[in-house]
Amino acid sequence: MKKETSKLLWIKSSLLALDFIFVLSGVGLVCVGGSVALELVDVAVVVREVTSHAAVVLALVGGIVFFLSVFGCIAVIGENNSMIKGFTVIMCITFTVEIGVGLFAYFHRGLVHSNMVNLYLKTLRRYSTERRIKISVDRLQKKFECCGAMDYTDWFNTTVGKAVPDSCCIKEKPQCGSVVQSHAKDNIHVQASIVVL
Repeated sequence: MKKETSKLLWIKSSLLALDFIFVLSGVGLVCVGGSVALELVDVAVVVREVTSHAAVVLALVGGIVFFLSVFGCIAVIGENNSMIKGFTVIMCITFTVEIGVGLFAYFHRGLVHSNMVNLYLKTLRRYSTERRIKISVDRLQKKFECCGAMDYTDWFNTTVGKAVPDSCCIKEKPQCGSVVQSHAKDNIHVQASIVVL
């Protein structure tokens, strides 16, 4: 009987420790989702269709994990077998879905990349006509020291012409992006924006 009691105590302690880890990860996901949403507002404007809901989904998943973990803690502390079994089934389903989503994202990463490039290129074409896009693209290129979707030549097919915005310049000054051809690598950030996103 004593051996069985110590075994149950060990199982209960392990479940509580696991639940505590899930609670922390849930809170962490909510915090990361919120900070990503606040930090990368300009990215969401530039590639709106791809990133607009990513931070919200991250925070939502964190909230779900948090509440499921609290449910698990209550089940373990209350020693309610049906609640523990329900918690175990829900966590197994959650884990399986996470693995599936991760595999899906891994195998479709090329499609996601090409969609982001296409959306970014469409956004660059609207740079001169939409003020919010201009501000966001400039902030993004300054912050991440990048230029264009794949490289600075992406700007040549936009309304900017055979120049780049001043936000592409390593040392930004008025009209620094207008002289690109002769010494681009000395004056212009050559890293792709998509790479840093």
